[in-house]
Amino acid sequence: MERFLGWATRMSSSSKPLLHYHDVVIRQHDYDTLADHCWLNDAILDFHMEYLDRNVISSDSKLKLLLLRPGMVELIVHIQDPTYLSSALPRDLDKADAIFIPINDSRPLAAYSGSHWSLMVFLRRFNAFFYYDSMGQSNGREAQLTRAQLTPLLGLQHSPAFIPVETPQQNNSADCGVYVIAITDNLVQRLLQTGGNVPPERLTRITKKDIRVKHIRKDLRQLIRSMQQ
Repeated sequence: MERFLGWATRMSSSSKPLLHYHDVVIRQHDYDTLADHCWLNDAILDFHMEYLDRNVISSDSKLKLLLLRPGMVELIVHIQDPTYLSSALPRDLDKADAIFIPINDSRPLAAYSGSHWSLMVFLRRFNAFFYYDSMGQSNGREAQLTRAQLTPLLGLQHSPAFIPVETPQQNNSADCGVYVIAITDNLVQRLLQTGGNVPPERLTRITKKDIRVKHIRKDLRQLIRSMQQ
């Protein structure tokens, strides 16, 4: 009984909310994934996207950028007919200039089955999905499936291209989510600085110098802690 009570106490502590940030709740077990060598979960990616939406991407910008949350992407991928979701999807999805789409290899009806994050970005100007993967093409199949499911919702006249991008590779098994965050930060800044007129060569190759991976975990921990005060 004492062992069970100890386990229950630890579970209760890990699920305790640390931060409510608009629509995102960060719990202790979410925050713990920001430790070195831990795999970032969807709550951390949610938080990062929410923060970008509210503090970096201006609502007054003529450029329409959308950051799809991991849960919404999973819903789009696994529903039989994604057009049924039209009322639940972000407004003007069919008019967005750029859509950031986190890709995960989770399986339907299998909780916590995902093991890798990657990023896909749709750019209407090029009618193309650009795919960034820090572990080769590990999520290539999932990215192609997501492209197929999302395409009918985008109001396109022609089938979009799928372009794998040369991407810096992680040197461990845990930093895929960190790379997704770092690449998202870099591409959002490029798009905002150029009004969406990024040269193709700046989209089809990302170098280690372009992204700051090293301090992502520490910076997010500090940001969450600062918001608690």
